[in-house]
Amino acid sequence: MRQVLIEAIEVGGSTLRDFRNAEGGSGYFQHRFAVYDREGEPCPTPMCTGTIERIVQSGRSTFFCPLCQKKA
Repeated sequence: MRQVLIEAIEVGGSTLRDFRNAEGGSGYFQHRFAVYDREGEPCPTPMCTGTIERIVQSGRSTFFCPLCQKKA
């Protein structure tokens, strides 16, 4: 998680709709998303036969592969 956070900060965060940084620019980390907003699509993990699912938690969408990411 730490490495992902570092990478996201380096490219200015994620701009999904109207986010702007302090200088008014957009972030570019959203181009690295593997499953966000891909509900119903095949999991991108090699050899996985799962399908990306979406759940809503506190009004926020979470996308995941139920085969790769087991519920705790």
